[in-house]
Amino acid sequence: MVWNADLIISAAVFLAGLGLAGWMYWLEKHPPGRLQPRLFPTTLVLLLGLLMVLGGGIHLLAWAGYLPPKHP
Repeated sequence: MVWNADLIISAAVFLAGLGLAGWMYWLEKHPPGRLQPRLFPTTLVLLLGLLMVLGGGIHLLAWAGYLPPKHP
């Protein structure tokens, strides 16, 4: 296996997105307290983390040589 910058960056984006999405999901399930609003929108950051996971995962699959099936 050849290690290059594409693989390292894709894996880092995938793992960072996974960590970000997991952290925001955990924050949404544990409210801060009574009548205290959050200072930032966790749902929007959760969506950003999921987009990072999706983009990094697709790039890792493409880097590994996976080609989607062709439709006639």
